[in-house]
Amino acid sequence: MVRNLKGDAESTAIAQVLEGTGWNRKAAANDLQISYKALLYKIKQYDLSPRNNHAS
Repeated sequence: MVRNLKGDAESTAIAQVLEGTGWNRKAAANDLQISYKALLYKIKQYDLSPRNNHAS
């Protein structure tokens, strides 16, 4: 349970930073103070993708 909560918080934080950088992954990794490779791993781990702004 705690692991899921931590994962949810982490994935939300990563998604927010990615959205804030316009999905500039290098800038997001820098903002999060993690390596670029770590960010790529976490994007895959949490199945994150840019929001589709055209969907209504």
